[in-house]
Amino acid sequence: MKKQGQLVPARPHVDAEAAAYMPRIPWRWVILGSLSVVVVTGGYWLKEQRKASDLRVAILRVHETELAEARQAYASLRGKLEGLVLSAAQKAPDSFADPRLNIGGLRSGNGLYLRLSSTEAKTKAGIESGAKRMDPDNIASCLGLQPSSARGLYEKGEFLTAHWIAEVKKLRDVMSLRVQDEVLSRHIKADLPSVLGLLRTDWFMLVLQEGANRRDAPVDVFLWDLRHGEQLLRAHVQSRGILLTTRVLSKDAPPAPRLPEADRTGGAANDCSIAAQLKELTGHPAATVHEAGSIDVPANVQK
Repeated sequence: MKKQGQLVPARPHVDAEAAAYMPRIPWRWVILGSLSVVVVTGGYWLKEQRKASDLRVAILRVHETELAEARQAYASLRGKLEGLVLSAAQKAPDSFADPRLNIGGLRSGNGLYLRLSSTEAKTKAGIESGAKRMDPDNIASCLGLQPSSARGLYEKGEFLTAHWIAEVKKLRDVMSLRVQDEVLSRHIKADLPSVLGLLRTDWFMLVLQEGANRRDAPVDVFLWDLRHGEQLLRAHVQSRGILLTTRVLSKDAPPAPRLPEADRTGGAANDCSIAAQLKELTGHPAATVHEAGSIDVPANVQK
């Protein structure tokens, strides 16, 4: 007999018991499946880490063995150049030319040319950044010289630096290391020969540009003999060049347009003016120009 007011738990009908209660979860199999996933994932991760470690070791081994001599020579040359640039950037130079200097004789040696802003030349980071952005100019060619650009030294030789190695050591995934391994292989095939050629430099010319251009502000020019560690030239030069143009008038032909003033005082004229003053410093008088009247060409002369 049930006492009045006694609570009795509800129970499903015997026939509907299976539908009334949630089936029992097979925790044993769930746990085993999860452990299997963890084991497989962990094994794959360890395998990938082992591959990454092997690739990293292989890349570093190439640097420590095959590229060891090139790395040392590259670091030595860059250190020497940057030391000279930092020293030159401290103050404007006086005028000096070694009496033995023969600018034409420099053609028989390997030269390196670098032009920077005076601000970039004050730090190693600025030197590297400025060298990689350096555009060609005409100062060396107006001197009759064809030195190699220091831009190539900094750009193509980047893979030989300690910074490049440090970045490789930071990589952890196999894909990134495979890319770096391929990049290193391409550098060795394509860039290493030219870098080795640049390492055999006999002289180094540096131009420090004080303004936005070489027309309105002076430049400081330095020249060193790297083989003997001697400075051959230093000068503080203000360009005063202008490009001379000629126009030939022929019968029944319209006159040629005049060259704009901006083009007459452009880069080539300024660079050759700087070069002429450098030659003058070494004992070669600079060319002078005097204004002359127009020349009448007889009508029977072929133009």
